[in-house]
Amino acid sequence: MTSTHEPSSDPWDRLGRVARDVWPPLLVLLCSGAVLALVMLRAPAVVRAAPVLTYVAVVPGLACVRLIGLPDRLTEFLLGVGLSLALGTLVALAMIYLRLWSPTLGVVALGAIASIAAVTELLRGRLMPSLRRWPRPSS
Repeated sequence: MTSTHEPSSDPWDRLGRVARDVWPPLLVLLCSGAVLALVMLRAPAVVRAAPVLTYVAVVPGLACVRLIGLPDRLTEFLLGVGLSLALGTLVALAMIYLRLWSPTLGVVALGAIASIAAVTELLRGRLMPSLRRWPRPSS
């Protein structure tokens, strides 16, 4: 069996690999901006509820788990959801403890966590390309 992760001399192949590594953190940054805009502009609750709940339940943890570079996408997603819920709980507890309760502040804090993780992933891929992802097992 030959490995499918041998370096290629084809520049288009390299470009496709870079694009696959760059779009997830860019998507995280885009989603963070969209959700923060919905919250800060006080969009109607009907419009805001589903995107904000989905964002809080998935994106912050998934952005952080992607930094590990797990080879299995399902494991990465499940750990990301669990970490997102844990981060949401920690942010809420911190706001209660500090007597700064504000749902808007909570979403901003989770957006900041996700954005920092996404920028870290982008910079890590740019500055240290060998640390992008573990090679996937060939099937």
